[in-house]
Formats: sequence, structure tokens, C-alpha cells
Amino acid sequence: MRIFQPERALIARETHEENRRELARILDQISKGRGSSLPAPPPVSLETQFQMSVHRILEDVQRAKDVQTAHILRWLQS
Repeated sequence: MRIFQPERALIARETHEENRRELARILDQISKGRGSSLPAPPPVSLETQFQMSVHRILEDVQRAKDVQTAHILRWLQS
């Protein structure tokens, strides 16, 4: 049976997402293993924690925008 291009793209996208989730899980386990052997970090001020949180949120938003832009560009090219 012939597989049409949109179906192939969907299968590839789902496989890619599954691989990314699996890699993230593996890296999480590795980082927890290494993190458990490190000494505790010094206490961080509330202001610094807030700044770090805002910075992470901005990075997450930018990453989401980049992913969405890539999807739109691929859609436009198809």
C-alpha cells in the first residue's frame, strides 16, 4: 500500500517526538546521577532566583517560537 507524503510526515514527526522524549528521559537520569554526587550549591537570594526564572521563561518562549516558525516554514514549503 502506498503511503502518502502527509502520512509519512506525520509518522516521522511522531517518531522524532518519541525519540526526543526518550533522550530527555535518559539525560534527566544522567544529570540526576551526577547531581547527587555534587555538593549542595550555596543559597541563592530570592531576587537572583526570580531573575533566573524569568530568564528561563524567556528562553522557553523563544524556543517555542523557533519551533513554531520552523513548522510554519516547512508547511509553506510543502
